[in-house]
Amino acid sequence: MEHVPPHDRPQAVAGFTLMEVVVVVAILALLAGVVVPVFRSVQQDGQASKILAVVDTLKKATEKHFADSGRLAIEYSPSPAGAYTGATHHRLSIVQTYANWRGPYLDHPLTRADNPFQNAVYVYQSLAISQTGGGFNLTGGPADTHTGTGQCVVFYGVPDTVAKRVDEALDKNIPGDWQATGRAEYNGNGVLAVYLMSGQ
Repeated sequence: MEHVPPHDRPQAVAGFTLMEVVVVVAILALLAGVVVPVFRSVQQDGQASKILAVVDTLKKATEKHFADSGRLAIEYSPSPAGAYTGATHHRLSIVQTYANWRGPYLDHPLTRADNPFQNAVYVYQSLAISQTGGGFNLTGGPADTHTGTGQCVVFYGVPDTVAKRVDEALDKNIPGDWQATGRAEYNGNGVLAVYLMSGQ
């Protein structure tokens, strides 16, 4: 029997048929249709959780600051142009000279990194800011129940899907339009305002 060298043996034809390629592509498309929405939902849950954690930290900090000093605080993330970096705009985190300030009340000055969308986040001294239409409706009734002085935090650049998750966590038992009632109010243009405390 004649010995055939390995390189002279007939080789099986490698590759896929058109039908096999079509089946693989269809399976990949089906998997992407399932995996991408699940990934997006998990990502949005994480973004909402980060906002809720920042809100909880700021609520405790503003309440403690007010109890110590009798004053309302402001805490602004710096702007890209370099504004809002000094102590005047960081009354919860940078040493202040007014009476009974016993902070810092935050472990770091507020920054854009505290917003999961890397956008501005501001703690205001008034509940009557334009983002909320003049106040907060904490009961779901026909009018705002908390107006005037107080503390709220505003996150900019928040998509409605994430804002709705924050609202569901804070306001699940409050009737009415989710965007206009409860502790979390959303103006539909990426601005999420969350009530922290009244100023009385």
